[in-house]
Amino acid sequence: MRRPSIPLVLAALLVASVAFAKTTGTANITSLQSSGISGTAEFSLVGNGTVRVHESLSGLTPGAQYSSFIYSNSTTCGAGGTRALVMTFTAPNNGKININTVAPLQVSPVDGFASVSVEQGSALLACGAIQ
Repeated sequence: MRRPSIPLVLAALLVASVAFAKTTGTANITSLQSSGISGTAEFSLVGNGTVRVHESLSGLTPGAQYSSFIYSNSTTCGAGGTRALVMTFTAPNNGKININTVAPLQVSPVDGFASVSVEQGSALLACGAIQ
């Protein structure tokens, strides 16, 4: 019986690893500094260098401006890694918001070692590890 060649086996493994590559991620966002902000985030790679982001947040101060960032190589928001802006938004009167956007994939939110934050100016108000 003829054994498969090493290049053929390596090619099969590469195809299998691409087929099982992670393309989605989720996070439970919890309050920091008693901010009261919490929520969830969902991420999915959509190709051509973009990621679809859905965040559902509550506990925001009505009329206040916030930013959401993804931190790569950090599950604790701001502790090392690279930071990429998801979007900046103004909280509505009820203090709750649903964000749906497609953002450039500057850092991968689905690499298994990332986090998502809610920030106001330089203050980190909420964070969640992306699973």
